[in-house]
Amino acid sequence: MANRNRRTNVPDVDNTIDLVQVDGLVVAKIIKHCHEEGSSAVDVAQGVLLGLVADTRLEVTNCFPFPKNLDENFDEEDYQMEMMRHLRKVNVDHLHVGWYQSTQQGAFLSTQFLESQFTYQTSIEESVVLIYDPLKTKRGFLHLKAYRLTPQAVALYKDNDFGADNIKTHHLSFESLYQEIRLVIHNSHLVNALLCELSEMVPSYEGSQYLDLGTASVLEKHLRSLTDNVDELLQDTNKFNIYQRQVVKQQQEKQKYVQKRNLENTARQARGEAALPEEDVTKVFKPIPVPPRLEPMVLSAQIAAHCQQVSLFCSQALGKLFLSEALQQPQSSQQQTVLKGSSKTTQ
Repeated sequence: MANRNRRTNVPDVDNTIDLVQVDGLVVAKIIKHCHEEGSSAVDVAQGVLLGLVADTRLEVTNCFPFPKNLDENFDEEDYQMEMMRHLRKVNVDHLHVGWYQSTQQGAFLSTQFLESQFTYQTSIEESVVLIYDPLKTKRGFLHLKAYRLTPQAVALYKDNDFGADNIKTHHLSFESLYQEIRLVIHNSHLVNALLCELSEMVPSYEGSQYLDLGTASVLEKHLRSLTDNVDELLQDTNKFNIYQRQVVKQQQEKQKYVQKRNLENTARQARGEAALPEEDVTKVFKPIPVPPRLEPMVLSAQIAAHCQQVSLFCSQALGKLFLSEALQQPQSSQQQTVLKGSSKTTQ
């Protein structure tokens, strides 16, 4: 009861890191690794981020991937320590500042993802996770996001109690489960000069594939993932409703049992007999285990992310339609002018 009524003094906003600065070389390494190993819906590419912390800015200056084919004798911690030891020998930033992971259609939220990020944030306070989507990048939109768990989510994981009462105590919801950190890509002046030269060398027709108006397949995948998550959330909600009905039924049975005992004791006292000994009701009626509420919260957060992606995708698709309409109007007017000129010439 004391835990239910207490208020946790946990800040609502995490001010540890407010900006993630990623070098262009790191972005290129992440893209290369994710396209090689994480392009399918089954395989997930993961790796380690290295860098340093400057005030509230996290600078990611290097990274290396996790090996894909692991044997039974492989130790992940020893592998990371050995890689950072080799990087330190060649005078490269070797401080561990987080990890990265590939995703498909923005479906990266899971209990395993939250547990991994919780482990990183408890051992390295400034750590972040970078999420990269290869499919969206192929369509012309670089999808690279940085995330951290909120202080409420970290406190909930430390308690290791995912019941409804404890979640309410920490004032946690699916909207405050994690937070996105602003991300910027940093390049040296020489790299910027090289990019300017390369942009002039690119043919003018390059990039026209990003104006493709065929959006049905992408929207279908988003909606399919959204309906799957809604179905899973509905199943978890039905389980919680069954639990609530069982609790109400058990409370009614307890009241009937206590009333029956009181009536029997009253009758025994009227006959001059000794009353029945007091009995612990909790031993007769065992408490029903509370279903954990972490999985429904994660599903709700994933549904909200899918809705945001669908809204963003629809706005981009509408922008393409208006742009194509604006490009077609000068061509149609020019064709009409040519037709009018040819008709006059014929007359």
